[in-house]
Amino acid sequence: MSDSHAPALPATRARLPHLSGPVWLVWRQHRAAFWTGAGLLAALAVFVVVQRAEMVAYIETHDLVGCVYDSPDPRCEGVNAFRGRFYDLLHYTGLVTSFAPLIIGVFLGAPLLSREIENGTYLLSRSQSVSRARWFAYKLGVPALVTLVGTGVLSALYTWWWKPADNMLKGMHWYDSPPFDNVGVVPVAMALLALVTGAVVGMVVRRTVAAMVVTCALCIAGWVGLNFLRPLLWPVQVATARQFTADLWGSPTPLGLLQPHAWPLELPSKPYSSWTVDSGYLTSSGDRFTSTACGGPTDASAACLKAHDVAGVWVEYHPASHFLPMQWATAGVLLAVAAAVTAFSFWWVHRRS
Repeated sequence: MSDSHAPALPATRARLPHLSGPVWLVWRQHRAAFWTGAGLLAALAVFVVVQRAEMVAYIETHDLVGCVYDSPDPRCEGVNAFRGRFYDLLHYTGLVTSFAPLIIGVFLGAPLLSREIENGTYLLSRSQSVSRARWFAYKLGVPALVTLVGTGVLSALYTWWWKPADNMLKGMHWYDSPPFDNVGVVPVAMALLALVTGAVVGMVVRRTVAAMVVTCALCIAGWVGLNFLRPLLWPVQVATARQFTADLWGSPTPLGLLQPHAWPLELPSKPYSSWTVDSGYLTSSGDRFTSTACGGPTDASAACLKAHDVAGVWVEYHPASHFLPMQWATAGVLLAVAAAVTAFSFWWVHRRS
């Protein structure tokens, strides 16, 4: 019998990549939060593209390329008008987006495990073949990956928007926050730390609302502590001057040292972009003298400085070239803490039933 009339077998369809197993379960449990974050990120991307295009067009139209704030170049007189037009948008958008790690820690990290423990749904995982450590790894790993991608895109968007205005916006230099906490690797590391902190707090506290409150307090305390620690994360540079003009006598801080026309030989090439950490006066013997010890710029202060044999000024600062090293140093500290918190969480999962 001929096989020419035999029915044709259906062609095998190639299966598209899809989520399955614990990854699918974690995604489905938190898909509302993930999609909400994606929608907000898409809306922000459209806003940034529109605003950056307008800002770059303004810079090119008014010939402000390469200008800095307070530049003596007559071509840069329009910088003040530029700041008045674009500062608020950049600054307040940066302030809003700087809350992203806090929101991730409180609303994604804290309920991640506390809700399951509080409702008892975690017991379902105990009846499966997945170990506790593996279950926890998926529960934390999938949100961590989403957080990494989302905050990475958020940081890239804000960096792309801020970079053309760098050094033209007084109050938004590279060391200010924003933009320091909104650009580069720092916001990504902050978000990951907030996520794992919230997850561990939720696992230990075992109550969702309490975990959210504790996570919020820890994130705020950590942010404040990080701001105090940040100037110390990279070695400062020191500039000194043995002579200074009469108008510096009595000044509570040697701010005149930061003026390029006053001290052209002992300063970085762009003093306006340097972050002053500390400053003071020098005696004739080279000892440092606290700049605030003689009060404000009055005749009595001038007499005080002369009485202490003040003969110069010193300043400790971070030049603009320290931006990337300080970004990586800050991110390194945050990721090290996140790794320690994650290690503690696995120990807790292993030791607790």
